[in-house]
Amino acid sequence: MYDQNPAGDGALIESLARRAEAAKTPELSSVAHGDSLIARVVRNDEHIDVVNLERLLVAPDRARGTATLYDPMDFTEYVTRLRLSGTTVWADEKRGRVTAVFNDHEEASAVDNSLDPGWRDHTAVLELQSDPEWTAFLALDGKYLPQVDFAEFLTDHDTSFVRPDGATMLEVASSFRAHRKAEFSSAVNLDTGDLQLTYNEETSPKTTKSGQIEVPREFVVQLTPYLGYPLVQLPARLRWSIDGGTLRMGFKLRRPDLVKQKAFADIRTTIAERLTAGEDGAISTPVLLGPAPGAIEPQH
Repeated sequence: MYDQNPAGDGALIESLARRAEAAKTPELSSVAHGDSLIARVVRNDEHIDVVNLERLLVAPDRARGTATLYDPMDFTEYVTRLRLSGTTVWADEKRGRVTAVFNDHEEASAVDNSLDPGWRDHTAVLELQSDPEWTAFLALDGKYLPQVDFAEFLTDHDTSFVRPDGATMLEVASSFRAHRKAEFSSAVNLDTGDLQLTYNEETSPKTTKSGQIEVPREFVVQLTPYLGYPLVQLPARLRWSIDGGTLRMGFKLRRPDLVKQKAFADIRTTIAERLTAGEDGAISTPVLLGPAPGAIEPQH
């Protein structure tokens, strides 16, 4: 005999009803012309799906995104072409970066101090590129190298030396390589400002040769922190260490941080002047010192 189960039948009927309701075509909310959002309401659990249809439009709803440039002049030309009255420009010295925020917050009314907010997600970034020669010198600044490694460094970067010139520094490098097995015993500062290093070198099992190598105590190099920025003369002082006959050499640049700081300040000034005297004439964009504000995140 068929066993009737009213409770089970009721649950089955309820489940089938929910499925039938969910299978119905959902109602679509009305969408104004030009909108890129459409809301679909699923009635059984009142869940709302939001679908962005901007990709189907001929053009984006609004400008956004980031353009990255490497040359200050290209950066100012790009900013001049796209800037608005509310555009702000930020110079971040620590990161070597200048950022233009095209859709920043803007004053809507000076009478009641009202604010016209912006998404801050349409930007242009100037990424200043470090000069390879500057990077090489800074990597060894204040460090000591074995004499042969120091000689190789002088050879690889001889074109950067101003006083003494590159040819003189190549002679010094050759002397270090020629006596790479010598034992150094002392170093004397000469009246000329140079340094005299005394060495003993075994030329045969029974013969020892002594001699001196003169190297400049101070020298001047021409470097630039950023590609495209003019070369700057930078003094440096030679350093040495003799431990158990082993010679180690190095150098100390004189305040390279100030050179880089001035270079960034000059680039900032140049950009500010070009943005103030732009072809449009109606917009003047100051270059503020500090990191650029981040994009606004929508509230959920």
